[in-house]
Amino acid sequence: MIPRLIEDLVFSSLTSSRKIILVLGARQVGKTTLTGDIGKKLEKEGRKVLYLNCDLSEDIAVINTASKAVLERLLVLSHIDVLLIDEAQRIDNPGLTLKIIHDNFPKVRVLATGSSSFDLKNKLSDPLTGRYLDFTLYPLSFTEILEVNNLSSNAVLLKNQADDLLPQVMLYGLYPEVYLESDPGQKQILLDKIVESYLLRDILTFQRVKNSQAINDLTKALAYQIGSEVNENELASRLKIDRKTVVSYLDVLEKAYVIVSLHPYSKNPRREIGSHYKVYFVDVGIRNALIGDFNALDLRTDTRSLWENFLFIERMKLFANSGKSVTPHFWRSYGGAEVDYIEKATNQELKAFEFKYGAGVLSRGASSFTGDYGVSVKLIGKDTYLDFISKP
Repeated sequence: MIPRLIEDLVFSSLTSSRKIILVLGARQVGKTTLTGDIGKKLEKEGRKVLYLNCDLSEDIAVINTASKAVLERLLVLSHIDVLLIDEAQRIDNPGLTLKIIHDNFPKVRVLATGSSSFDLKNKLSDPLTGRYLDFTLYPLSFTEILEVNNLSSNAVLLKNQADDLLPQVMLYGLYPEVYLESDPGQKQILLDKIVESYLLRDILTFQRVKNSQAINDLTKALAYQIGSEVNENELASRLKIDRKTVVSYLDVLEKAYVIVSLHPYSKNPRREIGSHYKVYFVDVGIRNALIGDFNALDLRTDTRSLWENFLFIERMKLFANSGKSVTPHFWRSYGGAEVDYIEKATNQELKAFEFKYGAGVLSRGASSFTGDYGVSVKLIGKDTYLDFISKP
């Protein structure tokens, strides 16, 4: 098992708060492993833990109820201290079930996981208002794989070892099973299976998806334009569907943890573009599988876009794993000046970054942004990326 940085945060929240703890994330990112590890730690502390996997019909039957009496027999009479529910979105009414547990059995701590936030959070939002804390579990972070490899504490050696890992990560991503597989061919097969699971098991069962081919084509179209601004009308025309469907499917893809959208930063809407946004993939391996390209970085024409996607999503993992809040943006003026990444973290000043895979200097966009906002732009390249993805 690769230790997850978010585990201590989830564990402490579960044991110190009365609120229901939700861990959300795509399939196969490690939610079940994380939940099982937390359960083992709690059992070592002497707590009685009940683990239910709602992918199994017999486990759903145990918890799929809104009866207080049934839940009392399950939890109180069995002296359960902690209830762990994996894939809770499969319960008919998870929000009501968890609300009854929260309100009537205050000594029972609850952790629930879900693979699709459109299923779980939609069903929880009203019944559990003010009763839950939610965390996002991403695929492995680059920082986590550095730590598990017990790499050198010497900064120079650590950087060299990180650079050796980087090309494979940028090609195959960081899904746990994919990362742990050593054979490149098998990595590609595993990624294809994960893509199939995304599109067929989770997304295509969602009621808002009426056209499976269209959402498949949309996902591939997005994979070809990571780091570029999304034009919903252009996508609708190319895919021969209406713009409302494009918008709806983009929302589904984001809530299924396939993509993340990045919106423009603007204080003056008349000078900056506010209607378009960028899309990045939660995992670059999934993105490469969608377009069927696993060529080496020095043979690709999209390496800069991959680098941008890699840095952005690793930054998002950093904040998610530390429990800190950040609002990310990019910046672009009507004159074409652009800065790749702007962030505003809680209680911190605005920060700005420009991404370059190879050697380079700051662009004129950086100078324009600094002139307009008084915020210096930091260049993030292969010499400086480790600090960017490991230090808030």
